[in-house]
Amino acid sequence: MAGTQTPQTVHALERGLSLIAAINELSPASLSVLVDATGLPKATIVRLLHTLRAAGYVERAENKGYRLLPKVRYLFSSVDRESLPTLGIRRMLNDFASVVKWPAEFMVREGANMVIEVSNRDSAPISLRRFEHIRFPLLHSASGIALLAWSRPRQREDIIRTALMQEKASERNDVAKLTRRRISEALSRGYGVQDYNTPIEGTRAISVPVFSGDAAVAAMALIFLRDALPQSQVDSVLIPKLKEIAGSIGLQYMTLLRGR
Repeated sequence: MAGTQTPQTVHALERGLSLIAAINELSPASLSVLVDATGLPKATIVRLLHTLRAAGYVERAENKGYRLLPKVRYLFSSVDRESLPTLGIRRMLNDFASVVKWPAEFMVREGANMVIEVSNRDSAPISLRRFEHIRFPLLHSASGIALLAWSRPRQREDIIRTALMQEKASERNDVAKLTRRRISEALSRGYGVQDYNTPIEGTRAISVPVFSGDAAVAAMALIFLRDALPQSQVDSVLIPKLKEIAGSIGLQYMTLLRGR
């Protein structure tokens, strides 16, 4: 009877999961290492890697192979909703809020977007809770520009090409030019900037990269009202403190990524 038949397994899913497991164990893993570890054909692994990269689960570390992105944590989020590393970062952001007052967020890349991994919006003395977005287009956000600006050149171009595919075809050239100009400005200024008209007109985000070793792997963003602070205070107070906490979080990043 049809109801008693054993369902067929989906081999592509099995192969994808085995590849994720191998990358997690061997990261950063080269293509040849992944072939040996999984026993899968090279052509199959290339197709799976392309799919996982497009979905935001994997990225290529320049000259070092492939590694997982934080999005993989959502595959087991119901098992471990608040890991110890995440709690540690949350505590740091809460302490940061008591000093800086404005809300801050730890941002990670998922494909063509930057996503809030940890936020102190609920504990920051100055509330901008109506700023409800949690996902921001990478090429149109302070955190995305900060991450790109301090990424290695080849990795940066790879990310930009991927992100541009989410733009309208007729606008890609203009967006690419604007992105590279904003990257240059961020490198000169020392941080990324993006203005928004929500929740209040004049809302501004500033962002600096989070490093793991010498690689930019995430970003710290701070949200405030542009007209409430003189630029001198942003440059002399907020940015140094933002870079300080980004450095502290960077020390915990690989633990957060591996979910240990």
